[in-house]
Amino acid sequence: MRITLRHIVKRFGAFEALKGIDFEVAPGELVALLGPSGSGKTTLLRIVAGLDQADEGEVQFDGVDAAERRLRERRVGFVFQHYALFRHMSVFENVAFGLRVKPRQARLAEPELRARVERLLDLVQLKNLARRYPNQLSGGQRQRVALARALAIEPRVLLLDEPFGALDAKVRKELRRWLRRLHDEMRLTSVFVTHDQEEALELADRVVVMNEGRIEQTGAPETVYDQPASPFVYEFLGNVNRFECRSVDGTAEVCGNGFRVPAAVARAGGVAIAYVRPHDIEILPAGSAGAVAAIVRHISAAGPLTTVEFQVGGRATPIEAAMSRARFHELDLRLGSEVALRARRAKLFAGPDAAPA
Repeated sequence: MRITLRHIVKRFGAFEALKGIDFEVAPGELVALLGPSGSGKTTLLRIVAGLDQADEGEVQFDGVDAAERRLRERRVGFVFQHYALFRHMSVFENVAFGLRVKPRQARLAEPELRARVERLLDLVQLKNLARRYPNQLSGGQRQRVALARALAIEPRVLLLDEPFGALDAKVRKELRRWLRRLHDEMRLTSVFVTHDQEEALELADRVVVMNEGRIEQTGAPETVYDQPASPFVYEFLGNVNRFECRSVDGTAEVCGNGFRVPAAVARAGGVAIAYVRPHDIEILPAGSAGAVAAIVRHISAAGPLTTVEFQVGGRATPIEAAMSRARFHELDLRLGSEVALRARRAKLFAGPDAAPA
């Protein structure tokens, strides 16, 4: 199933939640809607599902306006953030619910219904818990029941709203891997909402970054992370060091290194904001030429990477660098150590106070 969104606008009174959204989900693709709270992600997902209506624009399924189809005819499976399971029903009956409420002429015979539910429970690894009730399950198990229920109606589209948001970190990571494997097996056209950058970058074939009701950037996870299209995307996707600078003869100095400025920065009077990822900060011996003097102020050595914060001159915010633990021990850094820093790579955008281009 191909999903096409054309100029989707949604208002709640005077507030415009979605401001002309256009994008397409290819058949069998897994797409993440990523953004902070209030960016319009869930509103957009509900419009695709048919749970809400757009004030302007069109949702198409395989080129056909979805408004021409009743909700049941869309065959959309929706997984809610907080499961929305029926507490008085067993796991088996929760999964079977969508099949039992079909019109009589479309309903499966009981043996076929039971066989389908059992296959799904086996798929989500809960077959031995079929007789239990939701309050007897863990959060991860309840989320898998919700997913099995969405799959029971054999949807053409699977929509998930913050599917792992209520789970602890370890369970969340396990379920992410499991969902990716499941998607690869079933190849359903799927869209999920998340504000977790790691989740989106790990799971999705393509990421749609949203902010204040607009799309900031769409692309493969590695493209969105390595080549952010705007300052918002740079700051939202992972830790980053931010530098204010100015172009002189087409070059701006950023953390001890000179970078050619984009044409847009030059046209805007040379005022720029530069972004440098922590792993792109090079640590050199104190006094190194072409670098800035810095002092180690904080070390976080937990996990596979070590993060070090440096104080540089009168700069208000520290500069953060990330490195492997082996590199950290090789540098022999201590609190108060004097070093020099240089940016290996930087991305420059026209600053907010720049003259109009």
